[in-house]
Amino acid sequence: MMKKIFLLIPLLIINLNLTFGSELTKANEHLSNVEHHTDLSPLLFIIFALIIGIVARYFLSKVGLPYTVVLLIFGISLGALSRFDVFSTISESFHIGNSVDESIDWASNLDPHLILYIFLPILIFEAAFAMNVHTFKKTILNSSLLAVPGILIAIFLTAITIWGLVYFNLGLTNWSWEIVLLFGAVISATDPVAVVSILKELGASKKISTLIEGESLLNDGTAIVIFMVIFSSLTGNAIEHSAILEFFRVAFGGLAIGFVIGKVALLWLKRVKSDMLVESTIIIVSAYLTFVLGEYFFKVSGVLGLVTLGVLMAGPGRTQISTKVQHFIHQFWEFTAFVANTLIFLIVGVVIAKRIVFTVNDVWMLLAVYIIIHLVRIVVIGSLFPIMAKNGYGLSIKDSKVLWWGALRGAIGLALALIVESSPYIDQTIREQFLFLTAGIVTMTLLINATTMKAVANYLGLTKVSPEKNIVLEHAVNYVDQSKNKMINRLKDDRFNKKVDWDQLNQEVGFSIPGLKTKKGIKVSQAKEIRHRLLEKEKNSYWHQFEEGALSSKSYYLLVNEVDDILDIEGHISLSDRKDLDKLLRTKNKINQSGLNVLLKKTNLKKLKNAFEMAKAFYTAQLACDVMIESLERSSDQEETNMLELIEFEVEVNKIQALTYLRNFKNQFPEIYKKISTHKAIVLVLNQEIKTIERLFKQGRITDEEKNKMTKLVDNKILKFI
Repeated sequence: MMKKIFLLIPLLIINLNLTFGSELTKANEHLSNVEHHTDLSPLLFIIFALIIGIVARYFLSKVGLPYTVVLLIFGISLGALSRFDVFSTISESFHIGNSVDESIDWASNLDPHLILYIFLPILIFEAAFAMNVHTFKKTILNSSLLAVPGILIAIFLTAITIWGLVYFNLGLTNWSWEIVLLFGAVISATDPVAVVSILKELGASKKISTLIEGESLLNDGTAIVIFMVIFSSLTGNAIEHSAILEFFRVAFGGLAIGFVIGKVALLWLKRVKSDMLVESTIIIVSAYLTFVLGEYFFKVSGVLGLVTLGVLMAGPGRTQISTKVQHFIHQFWEFTAFVANTLIFLIVGVVIAKRIVFTVNDVWMLLAVYIIIHLVRIVVIGSLFPIMAKNGYGLSIKDSKVLWWGALRGAIGLALALIVESSPYIDQTIREQFLFLTAGIVTMTLLINATTMKAVANYLGLTKVSPEKNIVLEHAVNYVDQSKNKMINRLKDDRFNKKVDWDQLNQEVGFSIPGLKTKKGIKVSQAKEIRHRLLEKEKNSYWHQFEEGALSSKSYYLLVNEVDDILDIEGHISLSDRKDLDKLLRTKNKINQSGLNVLLKKTNLKKLKNAFEMAKAFYTAQLACDVMIESLERSSDQEETNMLELIEFEVEVNKIQALTYLRNFKNQFPEIYKKISTHKAIVLVLNQEIKTIERLFKQGRITDEEKNKMTKLVDNKILKFI
């Protein structure tokens, strides 16, 4: 399969070269007497890159390699073909313009600062924006341990070990201690793109993938800060005060800029209602503004600013972005991250093939450095393991092995190495060795670690499905099978289907999950798995209620946080054991003590409103759980029915708790109850009007302009009551 791909790419490029080259030749002849000439190399490279990205994406499932690894291989192949004048020879043979070679040359000589300023905001923000904020909060301490003390340990251990190679004259004789330390900073920044995508594909725990991603987001910022401090001293721009003070200034300055811009963006988004273009633009501008202000104007960490901004947008921002725009924005950032990864990893491959210069001794040094960074990684994780095992979700031995093997190096390290390579203040031989070793480590970790990550995860049993989940999945498969049989029976009753080959149809539509064990012989309690599914159902209900306008953003955030905390316990406690929810709903004592004068205040009225709508939303969510339990009972045996009855009782306790609160609220504050109920009813009806307008548009009964005008009128009314 790989041979077919590599045969396809040169043919594809030759065809593009023939087409673009002939057109460019004609254009050049036409413009030969014109002073101004437009260089289309950047545009052509982007076109080539996206075509290769499409091909790589299409063949990815058949090749079995991570997407970024395939792109790197293509990039190295293109760079090698260009380096050995293959495209030039083809162009001369066919007497056409050498547009492919020129575009590859452009990519190989791209300013590394542009790589940071163009691609980094997309990759960092998208990763932070896509993370589960609750899981990130629980893993942030461990991520920070790896990203600050961990990376400092890694930098110094790597530097000391490589300094030993210099001291014993083993190939890096001209390297100074500053250069060695700089290399340690560059090579210690991890890139989780390939590993996280593999873990998600395998269905591994979100906790370990979030830890790996969180570490990378934070240590990119740390590594760049340390790199800039050391690099400034090498280039004669040394800082005037302490390096430690500079580190804290840069790190906390970046966090502050991200927080401020994030808060301003959230206030702006709150005032915009269902405007896809405006809301998307606000987020894009916020991301790039955070990075440019941080890195260029204030000389602080733009990466840490982007992480802060992304977490704000993924957390509080989730309820400030219009519900109709949510899906589009997530898809938009997923698309931009895909394009950015496609371009950057192809550029990385081209740079590696076109620009590195090395000797046999450098290859031995590369192998030594590859071993060194893995040994250093063991020391880092081992030294921090006792603390990490007790923080957040903890850290198991198996997860620590994934954390060790999954520490890939990627585009950030190479971009920093290119900055070093372009510096006239450093000896050329050192620059060439620096770039070769960095590029080599990026290549080796992607080609070796990333491609074997799936086998490592399977060996460690991280993708193994629990017996409880097996039983739940089996019920799901049975339910799908029953639905399929009902559909087939309806089709058989249709006289136009008399000639259908039913045997072939049954063979083609059979549904099963590979590796799924049957429940026969498995004696386990499914209660915790069912509770987990019901809690997810409850969260889903809250989101739908928020979309409908029955739940404010603050109430939604509080309820979902409470469910996330219970999910962390993994179904080991009763669904009705909710001490935190009791605190949220029990406002009775506060109300009695405050008196009517205080109740007239806006703040207390708002608290009462939030408590009321949370109790109502909680009750509605429990009704949704009841429906799910009834569905499960229809396909359960006697033992499972008894277990479901126990969980059903837990849900019933929750319903009683909510109804009791609502009844007491109504009796104690009839006027407030009436006002809140009226406002909620108004919002629900207005949202129904918007749905009706959408339906009229889909039916072709109104135009797009008419739909937007009508929706805007209704949205303005909604803003008065939320």
